[in-house]
Amino acid sequence: MVLVCYSMAEFVLHIGVILDGAKFAFRSGARSINNRLQAKGKSNEFLAKHAAKADSADNLVEDFAPPSQQVPAWVWATGTLVFVVVACIVCHIQFHMNAGLAILACILGLLFAFLSIHGGAVTDCTPLTASAKASQLVFGGVTKGQGLEMHNAQRINLIAGGIASGTADVATALVSDFRVGFLLRTPPHLQFYAQAIGALVSVFLAPGVFVLFMAAYPCIWHQLDETQECAFLAPSVTAWRAVAEAVTLPELPITRSCGIFTIVMGVVCVLQAALKNFYLVGNRTKYREYLPNWMSIGVAWVLGPDSGYANAILFGAITAWWWRKYFPKNFETHCFAAAAGLIAGEGFGGVINAALELGGASGAFYGTEIAIPGGTW
Repeated sequence: MVLVCYSMAEFVLHIGVILDGAKFAFRSGARSINNRLQAKGKSNEFLAKHAAKADSADNLVEDFAPPSQQVPAWVWATGTLVFVVVACIVCHIQFHMNAGLAILACILGLLFAFLSIHGGAVTDCTPLTASAKASQLVFGGVTKGQGLEMHNAQRINLIAGGIASGTADVATALVSDFRVGFLLRTPPHLQFYAQAIGALVSVFLAPGVFVLFMAAYPCIWHQLDETQECAFLAPSVTAWRAVAEAVTLPELPITRSCGIFTIVMGVVCVLQAALKNFYLVGNRTKYREYLPNWMSIGVAWVLGPDSGYANAILFGAITAWWWRKYFPKNFETHCFAAAAGLIAGEGFGGVINAALELGGASGAFYGTEIAIPGGTW
């Protein structure tokens, strides 16, 4: 609730940026169509009017790339249509989800992509969790209206949430890449084709990595009894499951006090967003530093009792603070590269650990738990 309410409130309060972007996109499209009509000796007063506005000097940012370096409209339009069809086919064959629901999930994914891109740019916290949960809420109402069985409704709910969250995640990552490319003046069409090649590889690589982890750690997707332990707590999986059950069960599986607290915290988040954007402005902007970051708090509540992520974030925050305070120039040059390398190294190390687990050569076979917090040794 905190993630959804706060990200939605920030999105609504900054809707002007989205409207400016929509106007720019519409006028750019009008200019493109108008240029084609003029090349054929034709004209349209409406298109010419908005094309002139696109060419005016009051645009937010001038695009450095000439038309020859832009991504042709037929390329991305054809790709969008093809993969919507692919999504419909896969959802129908693999998950018994009709094409209408798959198209609805893709549309929600497009809407939440704008939300995530904007949220990531304004708050530096991409609301992917909020996007997924909002999609699950929508499909909870859809499946209830269709009268589907509980198991089928929950499966469709999870798949739809995955499509929306995945679309928002990929869109945010690609736009971030384009933003860096814009600053470096990289030709957009070359960057687009490079991203397409990378996405094509990941389509086949990601399921392979997933199968590797599931084979190495079957406890992730198998229900365990109280005596068994799993190497991963997977708090996000628990959150997805909880939302899917909450929107499909006849009654919410939570207590009344929990529901009241959830609603109150959602209202508090919205009020803080309004306070920050309407009152803490001008000379009072400095007081924004004392406001809590509800995106971080919401993520912490999703993680629950697992302290591993919190400890890692705490260690990274203290290290970054110390580094920036005493070595500011070195920090600006190397900090983000070091952080990116550590993140990539952790992911690659996880793949190696999974392979060692399958080969019977991991720490579970030859390691020790001495000095591990919470372990028995």
